[in-house]
Amino acid sequence: MSGFWNYRVILAEEQGKEPLYQIHEVEYTANGKVSNWSETGAAPFGHDLDELKADAERLKSAFEKPVLKVVREARGYELVELESGEPASAEPPTAS
Repeated sequence: MSGFWNYRVILAEEQGKEPLYQIHEVEYTANGKVSNWSETGAAPFGHDLDELKADAERLKSAFEKPVLKVVREARGYELVELESGEPASAEPPTAS
């Protein structure tokens, strides 16, 4: 298996601005380490109403996981869990 992705709630904080929570797509390596995340928040879409509803349901899965926060590091940015401060990760999906 290569990598995988899921939806996660990410808190963005900028000095002098109100905190902003958004749902983002987060990509992981095969072992569950974060490799990338979308710069902008995700929005549901579909080619018909049923597809739109299904995508909105997938977005709701982000609320089942810990909230993440963007943290500035010496060499870029990292996602960490808001509550624990631990680096963000995810369990690889199981084969169906």
